[in-house]
Amino acid sequence: MCIKNHCLRLLHSRCCDKKSCGNRNETPSDPVIIDRFFLKFFLKCNQNCLKNAGNPRDMRRFQVVVSTTVNVDGHVLAVSDNMFVHNNSKHGRRARRLDPSEATPCIKAISPSEGWTTGGATVIIIGDNFFDGLQVVFGTMLVWSELITPHAIRVQTPPRHIPGVVEVTLSYKSKQFCKGAPGRFVYTALNEPTIDYGFQRLQKVIPRHPGDPERLPKEVLLKRAADLVEALYGMPHNNQEIILKRAADIAEALYSVPRNHNQIPTLGNTPAHTGMMGVNSFSSQLAVNVSETSQANDQVVPSSPTMAASSVTLPSNCSSTHGIFSFSPANVISAVKQKSAFAPVVRPQASPPPSCTSANGNGLQAMSGLVVPPM
Repeated sequence: MCIKNHCLRLLHSRCCDKKSCGNRNETPSDPVIIDRFFLKFFLKCNQNCLKNAGNPRDMRRFQVVVSTTVNVDGHVLAVSDNMFVHNNSKHGRRARRLDPSEATPCIKAISPSEGWTTGGATVIIIGDNFFDGLQVVFGTMLVWSELITPHAIRVQTPPRHIPGVVEVTLSYKSKQFCKGAPGRFVYTALNEPTIDYGFQRLQKVIPRHPGDPERLPKEVLLKRAADLVEALYGMPHNNQEIILKRAADIAEALYSVPRNHNQIPTLGNTPAHTGMMGVNSFSSQLAVNVSETSQANDQVVPSSPTMAASSVTLPSNCSSTHGIFSFSPANVISAVKQKSAFAPVVRPQASPPPSCTSANGNGLQAMSGLVVPPM
């Protein structure tokens, strides 16, 4: 009632002079709050409230002002649109705010500001003047939101069929906010080469340790990936058995289902046969090629960007290595990039390979071929 009386005293001179104003059958009442942001006034005023008597020559328009003080010369909270006043009636519009930044919800930041087109990511909307019931709109998609504080809202991103940037706005009962300064969220396709996509791929192929959480931190993923690369390309030449063991560890991480060697068909013995293990989990795979040469020295050479693999030469009197793979001196493990969805894996036959007894490679064990889909 206080707000209404202030408006009457300030806007209508006849009301201030205790003169008749309006129709006595109309009873003014307290303002009604609509949608938390609008005030509806029931006034008892007509064109007689104008200062000049008789038919007014100027426009019969009024405004309702909301202020914390009786004097509205200074800062006011809100002011209505112009009202066209008839005799004993009025036609008005809803109030608009002079300073939207004071009470209107606004978005200042979105964290994270990008996500997959599949949706479902948890996003925090950061801003001001948030309240319960306020909803978030991604483009034209209205999503459910959870109010954390008046400055933070948690939402789940909706799916989108194409990548790109969408505007993020706020909505409450058909009233939209932040249209002039919306937030922006970037949708990224899963097949685009982004950092997050790279970490997602590493998460699937890096060897896991007992007690690891479901999702490894990015620092741990990078460290283990670096350890694998150093193990394959950075070890001294006298640690060939460790290199072969870690190569087998990679194979176990990628192809963790054990297979019976008795079910693998065998090939005829050949002077030299190359066993291929295709790793189709990286865009540029690590490659290790173990072979025997009677003239070259023991060395480790990083592979080139092409299909060439690094060569690790074993001495002729080495013993066979047993584990997930059995290696003979001329057997080769090579990880090469495959264009198909299935990577060929060639394993040795069931019988144990003979020892290295000569430097010319006699009695070499043949390798048998098996195509196995990646795990």
